[in-house]
Amino acid sequence: MEELSNTERRIVSYIKSHPPEDCMLDKITRGTSRSRATVLKYLEILHAKGILSYKFVGRSKLWFLKQSIPEPEIIPEFIDLDTQETNELFSAASRLHTLRSKEMELKMLIDSPDTLIFTISMYMDIVAANNAFDTFFPGRRNLREIISTEQINMLENVIRSLRLKDKVTIEINMIEKSGVYRPYKVSMQPISDENESVIGSVIIGEELSQSRRTKRELETLLSIAQAASSARSEEQLMEEATGSIMDIIPYKYCTIFLKDNGNIRSAYETSESTGKLFSHINGFIEKSMDTLETKSAGNGDFYLENVKSLLEDTSLSLMLSIPIIDEDSAIGSILLLTTLTSVSSVNIENVEMAADELSGYLKMQRLTSEKEEFANTLLAMNRISTVLNSTSNEDEILEKAVKSTIDSLGFEMGCIYLNDNEELTLRVHRNLPEGLKNMCMAGMFTDLFSKTLEKKNLVYITSDYEEYNSLDPAIKTNGIRTLLILPIKSGNEIIGLLNMGSRHIKHYNNTSLENLSSIGLQLGLALEKSRLAIKLKAESNQDTDAVKNSKDL
Repeated sequence: MEELSNTERRIVSYIKSHPPEDCMLDKITRGTSRSRATVLKYLEILHAKGILSYKFVGRSKLWFLKQSIPEPEIIPEFIDLDTQETNELFSAASRLHTLRSKEMELKMLIDSPDTLIFTISMYMDIVAANNAFDTFFPGRRNLREIISTEQINMLENVIRSLRLKDKVTIEINMIEKSGVYRPYKVSMQPISDENESVIGSVIIGEELSQSRRTKRELETLLSIAQAASSARSEEQLMEEATGSIMDIIPYKYCTIFLKDNGNIRSAYETSESTGKLFSHINGFIEKSMDTLETKSAGNGDFYLENVKSLLEDTSLSLMLSIPIIDEDSAIGSILLLTTLTSVSSVNIENVEMAADELSGYLKMQRLTSEKEEFANTLLAMNRISTVLNSTSNEDEILEKAVKSTIDSLGFEMGCIYLNDNEELTLRVHRNLPEGLKNMCMAGMFTDLFSKTLEKKNLVYITSDYEEYNSLDPAIKTNGIRTLLILPIKSGNEIIGLLNMGSRHIKHYNNTSLENLSSIGLQLGLALEKSRLAIKLKAESNQDTDAVKNSKDL
């Protein structure tokens, strides 16, 4: 196995020593004490190197060591040429082979994964570099692209003062992306030509990030972890987390965005003025979430200049979007706007760890919510069965059904429409605000109901869904954040709709939604039985009257 970095070795060691079910992103992250973003990046690097592979288990990737497959030997075909030309080709190929072999040996020698090794010309052009350099600074061809002007001037002075075989060690900050730097201790030594004239320098850099994490930063990270385990609500955790992030990267504005079902919303903001920004910087945030990498924008960048204009704040110098990652996808982002012109990569990693704590809390919160709602669906199914078995009057069935269902599921309001001569008519309602009640009675929601009729299945929409934005404004005005429409079916025919609304977001998994669908089936069956009983009674009365009339005759 080729030489690996410390993080790569740690990941490989973890996977080698743990059973397959423990080799998913979350458990690897905890087991290696790295952030999700860092682990995810190195998992992909190890996959690209052919060291790791994965298979999907549900939506999650299960990582495992991959056995190397030997390359088949390729036997070249010789070209039949005259002797002189053949000798020249042999000679050229031999020299090229020697140079390439030497190059491969040298590259293997300098490809230390934990160390940057590269050479520069007198004009700061990057002539040669090892894989570690290309990984952290892809596409960079001149040192001026990754070092500040002040430090370039210092380097030039150092290089000019160097004599052959001299060696000097200094500390510099190398810019990985706009406004984000990583500190290195670099050793420099001149390169000479055949005439012993200095034509460049060899630079060997050792990363200092891990040694730069202070006791205060560790205490801050610990406080975020403790908040995630004890927070009574999502808002409380976000308030405490953003307060702690301020100690890591001092910001002027901070907003936490969350993504559910393709819709990104502002979940928490330290200043009300930043909530309006999303539509103007959504491309910036979405890119960070799509690539699962922290993105930055400095002075002169379109996104930051747009933000400065909208907020009327020219003091801002840097914007960061740190993704909140769950498994292999982003569920949100932490947006930071700061007056700092640059931040350390170690501080970026600290905020990524804070994002991991938020992700873990949100995941557990959703699972808990789904578990509670699943229990409520079972309760609702049991209660509706009791109601339907205890009465046969249609009006009473409808009244008790809507009350039982919204109470069991925890909805604040509900109503039932029945199909009367190909037209939906409001039959019963409970706790509807006056405005909504009047709109329901006037038949204002036919477009919404038509979706259910077309799908012939339930409609479940929360404020996290994209479809929520297309709902009638009156629904949003009344604070309804979850809308559930259950078709009332008799066989394959929809004979009505049971509609419910809640001012809270209610999370349902697929099993819970299937259970809820059965409530509409039970209600439809009860209504058909009630109508059939009335019809049979009427026919019986007609028969009785007919017999009586015949006797009278």
